[in-house]
Formats: sequence, structure tokens, C-alpha cells
Amino acid sequence: MDYDDLVPVRGLLSQLAGPGGAARVVEPGKHGYGERAPGGPPLPALRPPRRRPARRRAGRRWIAGAAVAVAGAAVAVLAAVGLGRSAPTFQAFDHATGVHGAARLHAAPTGAEIELTVAGLQAGERCIVVAVSARESDVAGTWSATYDGMARVAGTSAIPVGRLTALRIESGSGRLLLNIPV
Repeated sequence: MDYDDLVPVRGLLSQLAGPGGAARVVEPGKHGYGERAPGGPPLPALRPPRRRPARRRAGRRWIAGAAVAVAGAAVAVLAAVGLGRSAPTFQAFDHATGVHGAARLHAAPTGAEIELTVAGLQAGERCIVVAVSARESDVAGTWSATYDGMARVAGTSAIPVGRLTALRIESGSGRLLLNIPV
């Protein structure tokens, strides 16, 4: 409801005030519409609220529709171009262990976020992913393989994505299962 729609109501309310500015109270059901209330003149007939011309409303609706269309186009362009580079994916397979995996790396304010998918592990095997750079290494996550030898792991490392050189998948005892060069 717009302000223009409320202006007639304001005028009617001001007419309900008596000569001294005090409002008259009409109890529902005692006096019908337009009847005289005790101590006051008859109530004026209500007029339907004034409507703005249809073309002003149509103009505002057109502007709102255009704004929605522009916002939708902006979202489509950003989706097509991308909000940034897509996360690089690195894959590897170890013939000796039969383990294979893929990792996606995302830059984070504190280093790197790692999405890792590994298959070919022994069921229930305890594993560690170690992030490696030229000068340091860092445990980025631990897990136990599922009964089918698969794992999906989300890990983090304090080493920035640009400095990572490899992700090492190791067993709980420290045996190398897979090396994913980055």
C-alpha cells in the first residue's frame, strides 16, 4: 500500500475529531454507518481511495522488470565467464599399490583447501594426506577408507596453493600409497 492510498484515510480520521480536537468514539454495532453518534454530526460517507493513473504504475512495474532483467543478465554473464579461475585438478595412479586419486586445490586465506577423492585403498585402512612444498610438509587430513576402498576427503593446509609441489597419500604406518604431483 502506498502513501497516496492512505491519504484519504488520514482525512477521514481527522474528521472524526470533535470540535475540541478530541476524537469521538463510536461503538461497533450501536450506530450504523452514516448515523448520528451521541454528541456529534453524522459521519461522512466513505469514498473509495483515489487510484493513481495506470500508466504511472505501469511505468514503475516496467522499471522493476527491467532491473530484474539486468540483474539476471549480470548473473548469467558472471556464470559464463566465471567468477575466477576454476580450481586446478591433479590426478595420479600408483601401479604398485593400485591406488588412484584426484585432488582439486582452492586458495584460502590461511593456505590451501583440498578436495581429495581416492580409490583402491584397503577397506577400513587409516590414511593421511600430506601437503608438500619445496621446504616443508603439512598433514592436511586423515580418514579411514570405506569398505569398498574409496574416500572423499576435505583437507586444509597452511601451505599456499602456489607453493605446493605434491600431495602424498600415506597409510597410518607411514607407507606411501600414492603421490599426486602438483
